Amino acid sequence: MNKKLLISAAALIVSTSTFAGGILTNTNQNATFLRNPARNAAIAIDGVYNNPAGIAFLEEGFHFSLSWQAAWQKRELTSEHNFFAMNTATPGVTRKEFVGDIVAPVIPSFQAAYVFNDKWSISAQFAVGGGGGKCDYSDGLPMFEKLVGGNLATAQATSYGLTQNLTGEQYFYALQLGGTYKITDKVAVFGGVRGVLANASYNGAIANITANGIAGGTYLGTVSQQATNAAAQYAQLGMAAEAAQYEAIAQEAGTYAQLMGSDFNLDCSQNGFGITPIIGVDVNLGKWNLAAKYEFRTKIELENESKNTPNVDALMPNYADGAKNRSDIPALATFGAQYSPIEALRIGANFNYYWDKDAKGTPVKEGKNTWEAILGVEGDLNEKWIASFGFMRTQYGFEDADMSDTNFNVSSFAVAIGGAYKFNETLKLNFGYMHSFFDEHEVKSATGSDIYTRKNDAVGLSLDFKF
Repeated sequence: MNKKLLISAAALIVSTSTFAGGILTNTNQNATFLRNPARNAAIAIDGVYNNPAGIAFLEEGFHFSLSWQAAWQKRELTSEHNFFAMNTATPGVTRKEFVGDIVAPVIPSFQAAYVFNDKWSISAQFAVGGGGGKCDYSDGLPMFEKLVGGNLATAQATSYGLTQNLTGEQYFYALQLGGTYKITDKVAVFGGVRGVLANASYNGAIANITANGIAGGTYLGTVSQQATNAAAQYAQLGMAAEAAQYEAIAQEAGTYAQLMGSDFNLDCSQNGFGITPIIGVDVNLGKWNLAAKYEFRTKIELENESKNTPNVDALMPNYADGAKNRSDIPALATFGAQYSPIEALRIGANFNYYWDKDAKGTPVKEGKNTWEAILGVEGDLNEKWIASFGFMRTQYGFEDADMSDTNFNVSSFAVAIGGAYKFNETLKLNFGYMHSFFDEHEVKSATGSDIYTRKNDAVGLSLDFKF
């Protein structure tokens, strides 16, 4: 029997972040990001999130942005293990693809700011700060088939069968409030807080488990009894080492017989709340604008409300009813520079750094922290139209030991394109599209290998107005 599979299954977390950013952080909280992701030093209403200190340099009065985004993602796991060939549904097939589909058709956000005078401004926003979709693995995951097929193969079964599925949904709703103060004509600072309400749910099943044509639990119970008989015989012969070996086999087979004696049904929802303090600074030098922001680590403890079957609670105690789990959002530092060689052209460069390893509940144990490098350009074609595009590299630090079927991140290169249309001096429409090209990460093990990758597309519109 393979105890590592039991342990890995107990680490179930379906992270469903569909946007750019860190492992739990969405950085595109306005559709403007989809046409030009280099927003860290932009002076605009979407700066309420990207560059809140820069709000001080907007015109006096009220500014508002209402944004809609939609995203589509596929999480692709290609798993190859010899014992997969024993599955009666796919006999002889050792290489399988497991796909998780995420569709998030409506992800709203808004930003608002009021510039009182040349010194003071206030701002607020609501957005989906993390997660943002429902991930459906209609054919389950490799880890579940390994749990069943791998252990039955170890127990000398020659065939097995199962049906499986898993759905995970995760939303981190964020409401941010803050104030900006202009220290000098060129320097402004920001201080604020963000309240984060975390909601997640997981539903899945492993059912119809068979081994050699009979119920899986029955088969393993027979193996356990046979091993118990063998242990007794060896003990009578005075062969203590052999007796102990078969006693261990009997105990482990008996444990799995109980687990696989009935269907696994997971039904768990999680809720939690956290506070993120935020500080920022903007230095406006005319053609150059420089900005930085720091978001402190957000401590979030998720509490379960579960209706699992007993074997799921035994296998995954972290998802039992009433259990509490930490899921902190890592601290984040953002830096940006924007240069306008002429009034109609703006060139931006950004760098973001996430302290993933310092966050409790993080999947990053042996790897490194995440960083992002971003470039973007936008230009005024005339008084009405703006065209823009950008590029972004997100480099995750996941090592092999940090990867799991239910929580994996692979580095990516994203391309964004879009524009804006100014109806008049008070109303502007932004539109954008972003496609991400993901790397592949292969993890090899004693029984085979697993390859992780993703596909992601996002579109969005935002309407900005001021008065």
